Amino acid sequence: MDNWLKSPWVTRIVSLFLAILLYTTVAIDDANTSRSSDTFLPSGSTVTQTMEEVPLQVDLEQDDEYVVRGVPDTVDVTVEGPRSVITQTVRQQNFDVLVDLNNLGEGEHQVDVTHDGISSQLSVLVDPNQVNVTIENRATETFPIEVDLVGDDSLDPNDVFASEPQLSPGEVEITGSTTEIDEVSMVKAIVSLPELAQSGEVSGAPVRVYDSEGNELNVYVDPSSVDITADVSVTDKRYPVTHETTGELDEDLVLQDISLNPSSATLYGSIDRLDEINQLEPVNIDLSEVSESTTIEVDLSTPSDVNRIEPETVEAEIEVEEAVEDTIEDVELEVENLAEDREITFIEPNDEPILDVQLTGTEETLSNLTREDIRVWIDVEGQVEGEFYADVQFEGPNGVTLSSDQERVRVRVE
Repeated sequence: MDNWLKSPWVTRIVSLFLAILLYTTVAIDDANTSRSSDTFLPSGSTVTQTMEEVPLQVDLEQDDEYVVRGVPDTVDVTVEGPRSVITQTVRQQNFDVLVDLNNLGEGEHQVDVTHDGISSQLSVLVDPNQVNVTIENRATETFPIEVDLVGDDSLDPNDVFASEPQLSPGEVEITGSTTEIDEVSMVKAIVSLPELAQSGEVSGAPVRVYDSEGNELNVYVDPSSVDITADVSVTDKRYPVTHETTGELDEDLVLQDISLNPSSATLYGSIDRLDEINQLEPVNIDLSEVSESTTIEVDLSTPSDVNRIEPETVEAEIEVEEAVEDTIEDVELEVENLAEDREITFIEPNDEPILDVQLTGTEETLSNLTREDIRVWIDVEGQVEGEFYADVQFEGPNGVTLSSDQERVRVRVE
């Protein structure tokens, strides 16, 4: 055995084998390294692997002046090469995939997707390898926020909140392209109605921005959420409904009665506010528009800082009758506020304190009316002595109009 190992031929054969093995190894590595990165042909010494949803970065130094649209969030990256290199690349992913938008300016552009940091031993394919982008000027404006209550449809906010829910803050700054800012129509804070009704406050309600057709806009909102508080001490209180009249009926009509149905209404609001309200504003009925007995619908006025009033309208039943006339002659004219040490003398239209009184009313009313039901007088308060004219004043039952041909009388106080 020792002689065999010491044989020069054995030494030559072993050396040749090692030389061939070393040459083969180096040749294979050189072939893999020198392959063009554009070649995607399978071979026994290479593998292929795809990395999905790799983040796509935007390189734009003037990003505070522009807004970019059309760039996808991620791309797929396929690499081919030695297994050991691919394994390390896929595991660490310490490379960048990006689009360079510097020096492009405003407008539409088709941009190549590039990569940086991937080993030169690998062939790389990015899908997509180009993207269409739009670069627009950036704008920022302030908008007020509305409350959008969502959730339980069986809840009526008017039954829950004593006043309008309050937002903090009440407005936000919206940043986007000039086109997007022009499209902003509504800014809403999305608030859970059941949650707000239970606790009276909600924190971190998200803010959403919509165009005029209700489509949500992808813009930057600052702040992106707001807080909302509400007064949940709503209560109710009932008040009588009254009326007042304006205008006059035609001369041939007499007002018999006005009745309201319902005769009361309920206000809903905070306890403090309802305690401040003593009565409802009377409903107005214009008699000049009434030509016969009728029923009309009249709106009730809702006081300020009150949630609502129920009902919102009442029916007013108006009864009128055709008027008839009558006359009571020689009604005594009374004198009021005459000083005890003074005397009064009637001069015109006659020397006696009497006059004829015309009555206008319904036939039934006048048929039951007597001389004692009416009163006619003059008031001489403040008159010391001398002659003067005094206005004649009348008083009678409801529904009866009193008048006289003598609206004034001439008297002398001594």
